[in-house]
Amino acid sequence: MIIYLYIKTHNKTGLKYLGKTSASNPHSYTGSGTDWKLHLKEHGQDYTTEIIQECHTNQELNQWGRYYSKLWNVAESSKWANRIPETGGGSCSLETAKKLSKLLKGRKKPPRTPEHIAKLADACRDRPNPKTALGLKKYYASNPDRRDIIKRAGQSVSKWRKANPEKIREHALQKWNKLYQTRYKKYKKAIDLIKLNSYNNYQIHKKVKFDWITISKLRKKTHRIYKVFPELVY
Repeated sequence: MIIYLYIKTHNKTGLKYLGKTSASNPHSYTGSGTDWKLHLKEHGQDYTTEIIQECHTNQELNQWGRYYSKLWNVAESSKWANRIPETGGGSCSLETAKKLSKLLKGRKKPPRTPEHIAKLADACRDRPNPKTALGLKKYYASNPDRRDIIKRAGQSVSKWRKANPEKIREHALQKWNKLYQTRYKKYKKAIDLIKLNSYNNYQIHKKVKFDWITISKLRKKTHRIYKVFPELVY
């Protein structure tokens, strides 16, 4: 595979951009630099491409990219659209990293092009998405032994809850605010019957006229009703 190191020059403004690509036609490739793409959007895609090096390895690209970046001072010169030296994806110096961080802080990302969105869609296609029910099934099927993950997640949640008791109560109040205010008496009566431990869900439902799902949640303490609302219990 050939990796092209190129210079793109805007025909109207004269701004230059040093970049690399492994595309079969580097002349049709617009370049991925943020400032360069913004410049093309503002002044039009009227540019010429000059291939200055054909590399066969990433190490070779890194060497030539650093050489030309230093030769023309592309990261500092106003004649170039590069923010950092072209290294082929390699790491930059600490000084350059700090400068880049300061430069990018508070700056909005340019809108994604339809081509970029299509590439992202192709890359994500057929990959399980844990945020959906179907994605979870695929993820669980591909990772049958999840005990270690569940253990670490549980430890992390327990640690956060111990450190943020007020946030837990605040979150619960927001989630159960309507039920807590409008159905307080039913909550209190249901919990009193549950404490007696002599009634099943159906009997409590008949006495309290409460939906069975809520009674089950109260019984299982899934929403931490005993700890979050101790006034209901005592």
